Amino acid sequence: MAALFQQLFTREQGLGRRPSYSLQKLQALHDRLQSILETDESAEAVEVIRSMTEALLWGEQNDDNDQFFDFFCENCILSDFVQILGRNVPKTVKVQLLQSLSMLIQNIRRPTSLYYLFSNNYVNQLIATQFDWSDEEILSYYISFLKSLALRLNQETVKQLGNGADQRDLVFFFNERSQQFPLFTEAIRFFSHRDQMVRTSVRNMTLRVFRLDDEAMQRFVLRVARPYFQRLSEYLALLWCQLEEARGSSAMEEANDEQQDLLMCPEC
Repeated sequence: MAALFQQLFTREQGLGRRPSYSLQKLQALHDRLQSILETDESAEAVEVIRSMTEALLWGEQNDDNDQFFDFFCENCILSDFVQILGRNVPKTVKVQLLQSLSMLIQNIRRPTSLYYLFSNNYVNQLIATQFDWSDEEILSYYISFLKSLALRLNQETVKQLGNGADQRDLVFFFNERSQQFPLFTEAIRFFSHRDQMVRTSVRNMTLRVFRLDDEAMQRFVLRVARPYFQRLSEYLALLWCQLEEARGSSAMEEANDEQQDLLMCPEC
């Protein structure tokens, strides 16, 4: 992901100068995004979204007054991103949006900026968006998006308490009232995916959820994850059968590596 972040500024660095952005440029990009939304154009959407991401990340690193992200919040640009993804847009636009969102989530350092991204249920709407899962490139960027969110999971972001002791006004990932946790339920759909990197990512994400100490969330996870653990045990039993059949052959190393991935999840 760091390499992807560096690629954002390749063009400016190639000209031998540091990239620089202004609120006026961000405003112009926002105006163009509104035009795309109103006219249902998509030809320029990739470039506009990429440039807005550049500007926001530059502002996050260089704007001491938070003006760039304040503009992002005040104009509900994340809502625009959700609206674009909900349309029948080309694959290139979907990939750019997923890539941009992953970059924003991974590189934002101010808690207030991060909390805005996670509020208003926009992120959960993005998680629940249905893509063409047979497209490996889209799936790869979607899983990277989920991973970037999972890395931000902690006691403060999983469920933010409101003013009252029992009032939950700001819900980021787990909504206790509606019993919804898209980051978890959407991720485990890909537990047995044919791609090993996808399977490993899903297991790492679930482990990050399991380690969180929130009683209401744990009750939900235990209820929803029963089929997941059943498939997990069945898959482990299948691997052991494959290991038995592969004894003394070259296939044994591959089956054993898969077993180690399943049992250890070293990235967590």
